[in-house]
Amino acid sequence: MIVILIYLFLKKYRSIMGDDFRQFGKNAYLNLAYRAILSAKRPLSPKEMLKIASEEGFMPSHLHGATPHKTLSARLAVYIRENSSKSEFYRTGPAQFFVRDLAKLAETPKKYKTAFRGILRSKSIRKENVLVAPRSALRSLAQGSYSPYSEVDFLDIFRDECFFMDREKAEKDQTVKQFVTFTLVHHERKLLVYRRGKFTTTSDRLKGQLSVGFGGHVNDQDFNLFETGGNALLYSAARELREELFLDDLYTNINSVEKRAKLIGYVNVDDSDDAEHHIAILVAFSHKSQELPKKGELSINQLSWLDLNHRLNDLSDYDLWSGMILQNIFQGNIRF
Repeated sequence: MIVILIYLFLKKYRSIMGDDFRQFGKNAYLNLAYRAILSAKRPLSPKEMLKIASEEGFMPSHLHGATPHKTLSARLAVYIRENSSKSEFYRTGPAQFFVRDLAKLAETPKKYKTAFRGILRSKSIRKENVLVAPRSALRSLAQGSYSPYSEVDFLDIFRDECFFMDREKAEKDQTVKQFVTFTLVHHERKLLVYRRGKFTTTSDRLKGQLSVGFGGHVNDQDFNLFETGGNALLYSAARELREELFLDDLYTNINSVEKRAKLIGYVNVDDSDDAEHHIAILVAFSHKSQELPKKGELSINQLSWLDLNHRLNDLSDYDLWSGMILQNIFQGNIRF
């Protein structure tokens, strides 16, 4: 019986290691993780998986980016959560992943066969240098529930006033505001809406509320010789969007996401603790499919399309920025 199992596994392994491997359909991250673990025959961290894929020549070109290991970790976490005991992947320790196909083999060490039951935690604040500007300087760029985007105005303030600051320090500094992308995903006249879960770095005030925006902090890694001004902001928005939503089946790389995005404006208010520390850069992303995308992070829940042809009178269930944005959409101030 053991001989038969080994034979069947080796047969599957040989087909897996071929160039046409598609164990998880078009999910390049899960395919990469599975193949890397089979190659190493031991539990791996996302960074180790990417290293093996690069060394052995099966790293997809569109996975190159600033933080692919974080996206890979998020994909694995969501897959394990959604498939539970039927998941091919499982954890053997914190940030260590293994596969059940290997666990079935007699020669696999027993310590690799036991699933790790960790404590679910909220996301911690990412260690990064974020783009900030003095609060007083931002009033000339944008003020209120909606201000249209101007490339010239942004370049002026970026050159004269903006700088990068450690994110934890910026959260405590009352003299600056942090730039965050807030991407509106739409398909024709439908806008993607979700409910914020508890696994997020946002304040307790925002957890459980509906939102129309996806994104995160603009950081120093978004800017380089080729990505400056509005291009850098779009790159940041595309990077964050590919982390929060699973888009690989329709958009093969970050550039294909950037091409369908455009900068439309800002929200700069002080009506909440979060708003006092952040200015929202509004980005419109034209999704090519009417099908709902899959979430890429645990903080994304209850994805649905909101029909903008039917005006909402009660926006109390939406977070502050989302409510203001929807009001401006219904009033005709924001157009995609």
